[in-house]
Amino acid sequence: MKNNILNFLEIQGYKVESTEETKKQKLIVKVRKKKGYKNKCPGCGSLKISCHAKGNYRLKKHSHFQEKLIYLKIKRDRLVCLKCRKVFSEELPSIKKYSRVSDNFVKQSLGYLAKNSFNEVGTVNKIGYQALKNSLYDNVDPFKLLDEKVKRLSELEEIYLGLDGQSFRGLDMVLTITEVKLRELLTILPSEHQVDLERFLKRLSPEIRAKVKGVAMDMTNKHYRLLVANFPKAVIVIDHYHVVACALMHLQKVRTTLQSARRMAIPIKKELNKNREDLTESDKDKMNKYFSLFPELFEAYLAKERVRLLYRATKYNEAKEKIGLLISELRNSKEDELKELGRTMTHWKQEILNYFKCRITNAYTEGLHTKCKLIKRKSFGFKNVETYVRKLILGLLPFALLWSYTHFST
Repeated sequence: MKNNILNFLEIQGYKVESTEETKKQKLIVKVRKKKGYKNKCPGCGSLKISCHAKGNYRLKKHSHFQEKLIYLKIKRDRLVCLKCRKVFSEELPSIKKYSRVSDNFVKQSLGYLAKNSFNEVGTVNKIGYQALKNSLYDNVDPFKLLDEKVKRLSELEEIYLGLDGQSFRGLDMVLTITEVKLRELLTILPSEHQVDLERFLKRLSPEIRAKVKGVAMDMTNKHYRLLVANFPKAVIVIDHYHVVACALMHLQKVRTTLQSARRMAIPIKKELNKNREDLTESDKDKMNKYFSLFPELFEAYLAKERVRLLYRATKYNEAKEKIGLLISELRNSKEDELKELGRTMTHWKQEILNYFKCRITNAYTEGLHTKCKLIKRKSFGFKNVETYVRKLILGLLPFALLWSYTHFST
């Protein structure tokens, strides 16, 4: 029976002496260390140890099960080295010195925290926010995790990176970096500033950088030069989602401008957002009604659909011919929004065409951002960006993998 308790509570380094259940929903398991577990002197390393003073029994939080907290009742003796006479505290399996909780309790708390808010985990496990935050910081280090990921990258022959920003709070952004073909999260940087990205790039050896064949990014100039300088053999690819989203944004601007100018509602926002093949007959009838009234809106809608159809090209030369013709028509349009779209596509023309050389997208990265928004929503937002980044990593990576990477390695 006691062996079953040892296995259930994961306290194989101890021997159970007794159990006690209190009225305050507590289960107290009195244990003592097995005889085979030896201490050594932290000063000289000698195993010739003697007891210097007996310790008192204390309760250590160990686990939570069916609304009951499980405590280990254990004592820690003071020992003396018979060789150098140094006095030190006894080491206990899975319980750190001065700690009020066991390693198992920390592991269980972080496992709950990966899917729940700080407040909810604190209420269930009877642990304060600061203690829970300290456990998170001690066991989830983005850069130590990155070191493990770098070892994984060094084993690959070709590397394809994805970079995309997501909102932390308002205009404050964090930067997610992934390996898009392996569909793996590499790290999340606390900002989109160049300093943080350079810090990430310094972790990559010249050999790893040379293996990077493609980098997917959005339509900004924030990191373009830095990426080109550090990945000389890589092609920069503008993610096609952002290209289509840009065309869609200009289409909606045409609609809102017409509404203001004509003082007339054009309630087809959702229909314009749909792909042409997904429209129902009622959608088409509704749109044709407004297209007949506003030919410029129809022109903008066709431009958006032509941008989408661009990505159905099977060869680079075919795509090059299509985008050249499309840009020419956009820049000759009478609509300011379509001219702006033409200028944007001209600026990023080669990076858009690079998709047909290196067919990578940021779809996996965008999928992670959906999970990030859920984590932020369940936690009712964050004030500290460092806490936010560590909470995201805890929630996005398999907990068993994360624990094996960072288990008390700080």
